[in-house]
Amino acid sequence: LQDPEVQKHATQILRNMLRQEEAELQRFYEAYSRNPATAVEEQIEGARRRVSQLQLKILQETGGSMVHEISGVTPGSGVLRPPKGGRLAPDSVPSPWQGSDRTGRPLIIGPEEDYDPGYFNNECDSLFQDLGKLKSRPAHLGVFLRYIFSQADPSPL
Repeated sequence: LQDPEVQKHATQILRNMLRQEEAELQRFYEAYSRNPATAVEEQIEGARRRVSQLQLKILQETGGSMVHEISGVTPGSGVLRPPKGGRLAPDSVPSPWQGSDRTGRPLIIGPEEDYDPGYFNNECDSLFQDLGKLKSRPAHLGVFLRYIFSQADPSPL
């Protein structure tokens, strides 16, 4: 079990990351409304996945007790709405509170189904491989530094 202060701090970092991702997703929606393009559509889908992952992580960290405090997102509301007239449906990526996808399969997947090498190598890790991108996202930088310090061996060789 984690110290409550550490858990509170980790949850706050996750909330900051979620706010950044939601803001980025909204910018993608606005760009898409001005110029519908496949590249922007792909960026929107990637941002939606990251937002959903962060929402799930916050739910895990808080035990579901602080769901309504996650930057105004309410369960089952979808994540964010694209501008009217956009082709993208807000429900094309289920919110973590919906429980199952359109085929009726449960939303929870096993570890063997969770690995998509293209997704993890290209989207998640790209932030941590480019210091410039990492500097532009303070919450992600905080998570990265926390990971580095947690892996450091305090005893010198």
